[in-house]
Amino acid sequence: MISKLLKDKRTVVISLLFVLAGIRAAQAEGRFVLWLLVGVSFCTGLDFLINRLFHKKNILPMSAVITGFIVSGILDYGQSFSGLLFFCSLAIISKHLIRVGGKHIFNPANSGLFFATLLQWPMTWAIESSIYLIVVVGLYIIYSIKKFPHVVGFLFTFALPFAFIEGINPLLLVNWFFVFVMLVEPKTSGYGVLRGLFFGGIAGISSFLFYRFFPRMDLFVTGLFAVNAFNPVFAKLFSSGSRAKIS
Repeated sequence: MISKLLKDKRTVVISLLFVLAGIRAAQAEGRFVLWLLVGVSFCTGLDFLINRLFHKKNILPMSAVITGFIVSGILDYGQSFSGLLFFCSLAIISKHLIRVGGKHIFNPANSGLFFATLLQWPMTWAIESSIYLIVVVGLYIIYSIKKFPHVVGFLFTFALPFAFIEGINPLLLVNWFFVFVMLVEPKTSGYGVLRGLFFGGIAGISSFLFYRFFPRMDLFVTGLFAVNAFNPVFAKLFSSGSRAKIS
């Protein structure tokens, strides 16, 4: 039973998100729990409705559950609920509208967060409540879905420019929730060693550039959005390699 659950990495990610949310909920006020419930419920319901109306599918969209957790877990839960619903809508709708070759190229949750950072919405990344848990589970995830090249490429190109900047340790800036959950989302990060290194590398250098020149925008969200834009090019340059599912 346990091995069957672990085989579907979406279940692993959702379980991780539940635990992280529980840890944060024990530290935060009750509004955080309500904020998460609204975000997850809205994303799941909207995705279910779109699938039913336009694709004639009646499925429980586990990927939308993950999207809801990420968007509501990162946005500042002290803001308006109407804003939360707006960015959740953008996240889900982008998955269905922005497609190339029948596939969405942008990480859905990150799309919603990208528009949020464009509009200067504050992000608390409250869902990153236990770095140790994220790293342990994250290592299992990237091993099982073959995403080590993505992580290595990102960490190398993000950290390297800091060698020329005194007094800054790049590893203290890295958001590990982003690295182990968002960066490696299978459908929008691709497969294969070479593609993974390029994908992570572009995400890393983009994040650094946004950190240096556009500090008012979230560096990781914008870095991932930038590299996702290259996905149609990556699809032509690299073979897809082995497959695994998370969403």
